[in-house]
Amino acid sequence: MANTQGTSPDDMSTSVLERQRALARVPIPNAQAPSIWTRISNWVYINIQRPWIIFTNPFYTTLYGPRPFSVAFMLLWPFPWKYPLPPPLSVQELLNDPDLILRRRQNELNYVALRQIQRFCLRDTPLRSLYRLYESVVTANEDELMQESQYWFHRQSQWLLVDIPDPQDPDPIRYAILASLVEALVHSFNQKIRIGLRRGITNKKPLLIVEFRNEPDPPFENCPSWCKQVGPLSHQLDLDPRYNTTIPPDIKLLPAEALDDDIRPFAKRNITANFVQLYNI
Repeated sequence: MANTQGTSPDDMSTSVLERQRALARVPIPNAQAPSIWTRISNWVYINIQRPWIIFTNPFYTTLYGPRPFSVAFMLLWPFPWKYPLPPPLSVQELLNDPDLILRRRQNELNYVALRQIQRFCLRDTPLRSLYRLYESVVTANEDELMQESQYWFHRQSQWLLVDIPDPQDPDPIRYAILASLVEALVHSFNQKIRIGLRRGITNKKPLLIVEFRNEPDPPFENCPSWCKQVGPLSHQLDLDPRYNTTIPPDIKLLPAEALDDDIRPFAKRNITANFVQLYNI
C-alpha cells in the first residue's frame, strides 16, 4: 500500500492533474464511417418506416383499445367532418356514477389515446372538449381534468377561449358549470402565459419560456361574452360524489348581477368544485 502520510493536499491535486493530462494524451481511435447497410437502414426508417408509422398511428392506437373497429370507423368515416356533440348527462347522473369516465375509457372510448391522434384533433370541437371537462369536474376525476386542459392549451392552440360558442344548455346547473369552467380556463391560461408559456409553442421549445416571459404584450386569453350572462344558482351545489349530493328539484339560475369575480368562477355561482388541475398545464 502506498504511503500517503506526509503528502500535502497540493501534492495530491498535482498528481491527479498529471493523471488527467496523461489520459488526455491517449489517442482516440478514429470513428469508423457507417456501413452501407447502416446508411440504407437509416434511409428506409426516415423515408418509409417513420411516415408509415405516423400514417397508421390511428390503427395502432385503436387496435389495443376498447372497441377497435368502431373507433377506427369513427376516425376514418369523414361525414360529418366535425364530430357532433353527444347527448350530455345531467349532474345528478354523473354524481350517481362517479366511475363513468374510467369505465368509458376501458369499455368505449379512450380519450387519452384519441387526443394523441392528429385526425381526431382535427375533427374535435371546443364544445365537445368543454363538455368532457364538465364530466370530469362533476365526477371529481382530477387526472382527466388535467389531461383535457393540457390538450386544450398545447394541442388545440387555435381554439381561442373567447371564440367558444354559447352552448345554450337548457339545464341551468350544467349551464352554470360550463360558464364557470370557461372562466377558470381563462384564468389558468393567463397565469401560465404571464410566466412565459405559450400555447402550442413552449411544450416543444421550452427554452423560449425565458424569452416570452419578458414579452411586452403577452397574448392573454379573454372570456366569451355569454359567460357574463350566466348567473348564480338559487341553491348551493357541492360537486363531490363522496357526499351523495341530491340536486334540489326547484334549483334555477338567478339573474347575472355583479358577477365580476374571475378568480372564483365556481364560488360566485354558488358551486363548490375541485378544479385545481386546470392549472396543472
